[in-house]
Amino acid sequence: MDKALRPGSPQGFRRRQSLSRPVRLLAAPERDQVAEVISATYRQLLNRDVYASERLSDAESQLNDGQINVAGFVALVASNDLFLSRLNQLAPLRTASCAYLALLGRAPQPNEASRFLATRVRSGLPAAIAEILDSPGYANAFARDTVPYWRGLETSNGIPLSTVNKTAALYGGNAGLNPNPKSAI
Repeated sequence: MDKALRPGSPQGFRRRQSLSRPVRLLAAPERDQVAEVISATYRQLLNRDVYASERLSDAESQLNDGQINVAGFVALVASNDLFLSRLNQLAPLRTASCAYLALLGRAPQPNEASRFLATRVRSGLPAAIAEILDSPGYANAFARDTVPYWRGLETSNGIPLSTVNKTAALYGGNAGLNPNPKSAI
């Protein structure tokens, strides 16, 4: 019984390879810091490290050169076929959950999921993704210099407890958010 009640990292929280802490790009970053931001972005959005052939070398180069910021790099990865094809293989409501989880670090509230689905039907998936990235929620949470990370497991103003509970349920594993369980990391 003591073993069951011992504090620590619950097993379900180890399954997902997402970020649990903020990764920021400071002014005048070193190459190692930029590499960490690039790797963290791929892990957060794709739930895995990418192969060399899948890397967005132009976007990575722009980030290295300071031509774009972290938010711009996240937007380029989120509008890439790797991320979009992953979302297109999921059921519509799961797509909304996966997009919000990857980009805002939490499950969508019911009105956000409805808006996402309506935008997806009306204008397509890239427009629905862009709407999340352009939202005040994204700007307030991550600004221009922070890679999205899991932040939906704490209560905060304006976020109902039901959203925190949904986030915790989604956080427990990849099965519902990864269309190909064999590729889950």
